[in-house]
Amino acid sequence: MKLNLRSIDLNLLPVFDAIMEAGQLSLAATRLGMSQPAISAALQRLRHTLDDELFIRTRQGMEPTPRARELHQQLAPQLTLLRDTLDPKGRFDPATSERRFTLISVDYFEVVVLPPLLARIQKQAPGVMLEVVTASDQMNEQLKKGHADMAIDAFVHDDDRLQRQVMLEEKLVVVARKAHPVFKGRCSKKQFLEAQHVVLPDRNRRLPLDQILNAPGWQRRTGARVTQFSSMLATAAGSDMIATVPERLARHYASPMGLQIMAFPVDVPPVPIYVVWPPALERDPAHRWLRQQLAHTLKAL
Repeated sequence: MKLNLRSIDLNLLPVFDAIMEAGQLSLAATRLGMSQPAISAALQRLRHTLDDELFIRTRQGMEPTPRARELHQQLAPQLTLLRDTLDPKGRFDPATSERRFTLISVDYFEVVVLPPLLARIQKQAPGVMLEVVTASDQMNEQLKKGHADMAIDAFVHDDDRLQRQVMLEEKLVVVARKAHPVFKGRCSKKQFLEAQHVVLPDRNRRLPLDQILNAPGWQRRTGARVTQFSSMLATAAGSDMIATVPERLARHYASPMGLQIMAFPVDVPPVPIYVVWPPALERDPAHRWLRQQLAHTLKAL
């Protein structure tokens, strides 16, 4: 049976958010323009409503319980969106905003896109915070349930309930250590198939590379399976295994890791990298601003 929202005083949610952010009842009361007895009473009502202690008083302040942390992770973005939506001017001021955005992606994004994106954001919106969480097969559900603001990934399930746009296209290359006994700046199909490969977990992908590798005569030898691109590159740099990775990522690591970059043995269509977001955020001023910053960052790449 679903919880009846009419049984909950929604005015308590901003109090909960303020205590989480401030870590002290007195500071939270000041930010909300309330007295400390009033905010203490509100916290007691919230504890009763949610059947959880929510905060434990310590010398360092109010320590949230695991339940409180879980609630805040889900409620904070919704409260921010609600404030922006109810603002009569629909105003979003980057210079003063303290909006938190949660992005789902892989380490490709963290290495190639995130640093220049953050540099751009910090100049305009020093109070805005980005949190990146690892992409998984539950990505679409996380977006639809409001657990994240957007996702950036090459592997996107078709879903009419989500907005998506091609962010950029990425070329695939093969990398091996510079002192590799076989590879000397070029990679033939024969060498590719005879080598051992370090690969990522299978997320039931259907990307251009997967279509080639699933064709007859293209079965590669897997020597190791790791969790992220940077681990693939590190493994290739420290062994005789090779890896097939995005070119921008390979060029970022090639020099410090001592890697050589080689063209894939046959022509591979570029891999589209998508940005995906829920329709509920399509017209959100803050979300539109973040998508614009992302677009400008990618154009500069």
